[in-house]
Amino acid sequence: MPCGAIKFLMMTLDKAVRGSVYEIVGFSDGQEAVLRRFFELGFVQGERVKVVSTSLQKKVFLVEIHGYLLSVRASLLSCVQVKI
Repeated sequence: MPCGAIKFLMMTLDKAVRGSVYEIVGFSDGQEAVLRRFFELGFVQGERVKVVSTSLQKKVFLVEIHGYLLSVRASLLSCVQVKI
């Protein structure tokens, strides 16, 4: 590892724990339209997102970003990479 490089763990947002806050670090391959919509909603690199709640089977997540709440399917959040 080069001098000064910082190493951190990543995961996708669909595996997030309720009540935790994460920093978005990037996006995996996904449908272009979905990724564009995420960008329009404020899901950009460096932004912090909080998982407020999940459905019983973790198929739908309620997330807070930029002070507003969004309900998002877990299948869509699987392309959002976050820092642990």
